[in-house]
Amino acid sequence: MSFDPQAQEELLSQHAEQILQRAQELGADQAEVSLAQGSEFSCTYRGDSLDKLEEAGSAGMGLRLFVGGRVVAGSSSDMRPAVIDGLIGDLLEAAPHVDVDEYNTLAPADALDGVVADMGIFDPATAAQKAPERLALAHQAELAVRSHDQRISATDGACFGAAYSTSVTVASNGLRRAVTGGWQSLSADAICDDAEGKKRNGSYWSATRKLDALKSADEVGAEAARRAISRIGASKPNTGRYPVVFSREAAPALIGLLASCATATALWRKRSYLIGRIGQSIASDLVTLIDDPLLPGLLASSSVDGEGRERRRNVLVEGGQLKMFLAAQYGANRTGLAPTSSATRPMAGRPGEGTTNFYMQAGSMSPEALIAETGEGIYVEGTIGFGFNALTGDFSRGAYGRMIRGGKLAEPIAEFTVSSSFDDLFGGISAIADDLIWDRSSACPTLRVSEMAIGGLG
Repeated sequence: MSFDPQAQEELLSQHAEQILQRAQELGADQAEVSLAQGSEFSCTYRGDSLDKLEEAGSAGMGLRLFVGGRVVAGSSSDMRPAVIDGLIGDLLEAAPHVDVDEYNTLAPADALDGVVADMGIFDPATAAQKAPERLALAHQAELAVRSHDQRISATDGACFGAAYSTSVTVASNGLRRAVTGGWQSLSADAICDDAEGKKRNGSYWSATRKLDALKSADEVGAEAARRAISRIGASKPNTGRYPVVFSREAAPALIGLLASCATATALWRKRSYLIGRIGQSIASDLVTLIDDPLLPGLLASSSVDGEGRERRRNVLVEGGQLKMFLAAQYGANRTGLAPTSSATRPMAGRPGEGTTNFYMQAGSMSPEALIAETGEGIYVEGTIGFGFNALTGDFSRGAYGRMIRGGKLAEPIAEFTVSSSFDDLFGGISAIADDLIWDRSSACPTLRVSEMAIGGLG
């Protein structure tokens, strides 16, 4: 049977309305109901062996009930009427034991101006694709890894995953939101042997909303193998201070950390080095950071946020100046900021802030020209670990990549650290390339920081 998004949205919406009515009948002053239902598939090949196969329908319900200024939340994957009544009863019984929270409110009814539009996030081909074709893609990617070079000694498998689902939220403030979306991904991981028994690995993936936009299995597998081979012979660079170029795959982690500090939640919790700096310079004047949910067909595109507001394009940093903090309703209530249509929603519980299609505005030079202009330095292909202090902005992570010598990528390097404060890191961005590519929800071109501390040999 083919999947009908409209029929599914109508069915779940009707069910959510019934649960909402029941919650109010049983004693909730206000209520919010979220339902989701869909299908998930995942498989992994290692060699010619199917190592993992998972295929299942998924369903869930989340409730947020408001009782006398108190808010309680719960969830269930069992949506039988008796179970729902039991969950509502348990939550209402627990409500008197929860502290009153004047800030935890639904969005005002007059703020619910969002209209769900077709953002190109569901491809019928995703739902129609059969398991044999999905298995074949993972198997072919694994074969492409192993056949690429005889130095590939093992793999961590090639994986294909796909999912599509419908999510519905209704609330007593008038919120009515129904969205259907889907995605698919293909990934591969290659391993080769280096000196002294060290293993070098390389990975590559493709994730898309449209099935026909997915990279081929041969391309994914071959690129994973190429990356592993390129890391053979990696050594530690000498400790010192160098210009550092972050590849377009390493750089998104940097802007994601900055965005996490530019939220109302970080503000009221006093966990951000950006507190009190609206209108101030926090980065090089080359840096503009934008969150745009209205770009169609991307992994985080949407026309309505999790609280029912019409989505909008938000510019967090422009020409190096901090322009705003993202705010959902709770954070807005706590800080006095205006909501920014940035609410993301858990299945149950309070929505918070989050980015959608978040990116750094591209420059005009190619990555090759940027590296050539750098002359001597460090090229970071990826970072490892969690070394970031949101309160101070101090950043230090493990990394791997290549030396830059004579304006070209040279020998591989690994097992070193890159360190700086975020003020110095973003303030020191001296060049941004033109390679803005949307293969994840946060995208950043290749960029150069004029100087960072490198911890390696000596």
